[in-house]
Amino acid sequence: MSKRGGLGCGGAFILILGIAVLINYWYIFVAIAVLGGAIWYYYHQKEVQDAQAQADADRQQSETERKEAQAGSQVDQIRRFKQLLDEGAITQSEFDQQKAKILGNDDTLKF
Repeated sequence: MSKRGGLGCGGAFILILGIAVLINYWYIFVAIAVLGGAIWYYYHQKEVQDAQAQADADRQQSETERKEAQAGSQVDQIRRFKQLLDEGAITQSEFDQQKAKILGNDDTLKF
């Protein structure tokens, strides 16, 4: 007996039976598809929200680090001007003006 590439009698029977079940119980397959889509959408939205929360946390952390670096930079600038004041290179009023400018309190008198 030689085998050909076809389904054979048993394969054809299973195929016909599968199609008959699909036709008779189509609403179950539709319900499963809708439920699967809803589950996928829920998990997809959860992943998007988690990614957004992580991005917000990273942004907040980088903002904090930037502010700390800026504060450190301001302190260094004030120290340099204080050193110049101590050396006599600038006057006390010039130091106060530069300090106010660095700290953003530039409400000194302008002539």
